[in-house]
Amino acid sequence: MAMVTCCARAQDARAVDAGVDELASRPVEELTSPPDGADAWTRACSMGRRACLGVSPGTPEALGTATLEALERVWDLLVFGIGLPPPVGTDDGRWELYLVERVEDGWSDAFLSGREPLPSFDRGSSFGVIDRSTPVGCPLERAVGYAIARGSLWRSAPATDEGSARAQAEMLARLASPCAADADDIRAFQSQPDRCIIDPRSASFDRGASVFFGWLDETFGARPGGLVVGLSALSPTLTHAATWNAGRWSDTPTAFDVLRVSLRDALWQGSTLDDLFVEFAVARGLSGDPRPPIGWRVPWPARPRRLASPAAVAPTGASYVVVDCAGAPSGARLRVEMEWEDYARMRWVVVKVDPAGRALARLSVGSPDRATHAGMTVSSLDGVDHVLVVGVNVGDPDHAFDPDAQRWEPHGWLLTVAAE
Repeated sequence: MAMVTCCARAQDARAVDAGVDELASRPVEELTSPPDGADAWTRACSMGRRACLGVSPGTPEALGTATLEALERVWDLLVFGIGLPPPVGTDDGRWELYLVERVEDGWSDAFLSGREPLPSFDRGSSFGVIDRSTPVGCPLERAVGYAIARGSLWRSAPATDEGSARAQAEMLARLASPCAADADDIRAFQSQPDRCIIDPRSASFDRGASVFFGWLDETFGARPGGLVVGLSALSPTLTHAATWNAGRWSDTPTAFDVLRVSLRDALWQGSTLDDLFVEFAVARGLSGDPRPPIGWRVPWPARPRRLASPAAVAPTGASYVVVDCAGAPSGARLRVEMEWEDYARMRWVVVKVDPAGRALARLSVGSPDRATHAGMTVSSLDGVDHVLVVGVNVGDPDHAFDPDAQRWEPHGWLLTVAAE
């Protein structure tokens, strides 16, 4: 969890009971207190929204005014426009946003400040913080949007894993303030396609993973933001008393459980979440900005070549190989054969790409779930600039992907390419 230098922890997490299955529950987040002395800070509340702004001493008055205006604009867009459940505060329910000296791991964040002990579903109250060095304008609006969206998740689905929460909040913030995306975050995500798309080791990587949720929303959402808002609405958790007393949340359902059911057959009859991961990996490789790095780029093979994965691929991650077709004789065919480690389910796609970078054809290389090899002969290559081979690890054959369980064992592969 990102730390706020101005804020102090108010309560330690309770000890984990040895009898609670760690794969069936996740730790309850520690409660966090508002900034020290915030009760005495200058405070302004919105007339039409249950939200207030606290301004730390030394903050320019103009920045406080601009932040309150941004809070009202973005609140209206997210809450009244998109339908995001508004975040709530601890005492009277009014949500507090604080302008502070510094926020780590980004311009803004929101922190859990209270938990309802016996609700129908798990619920949390929160407060938000904004770094007062955030530039006024679109960056400030995006920072406010991120804090509101993260606070909303604390309210409606507080057991959401931190990586997914960051990615979803950033996606909604970008939707509410459509200025240029943070290049560093997007680059952090796109530059490491072999990693799991949800990986909380890096806040910047997870914010960049908003690309994944943005793609989902654009591809399957009925209206902007609707799919991501629906994920939190359909993934509330209900923690059993014994698990709660052991200091843990129930970890089901997750957003990926919702996607697994809601988007079944969405691509074609019989398609699953695995197919969705593959579709995203192909889209990411063809039109990402920036595009992910190519693991291997090789010329047309005069003789067979055997390529090893530059990095092992984690579940939901992908690898990319390009075979240039320059020099291929008319009517040439390309044989591709893949091998990979056991206990991984790899899916492979071959894409024919023209000189303008457009996909001419997309060929799925079939293989059963427990197979460790596959192959295909690619023909009709006249006019093709290069062949893009995409390998996607869709997860353990015995366990559905779960960002809480962290069964993220990466696996390597071998690819043989030969002219026919």
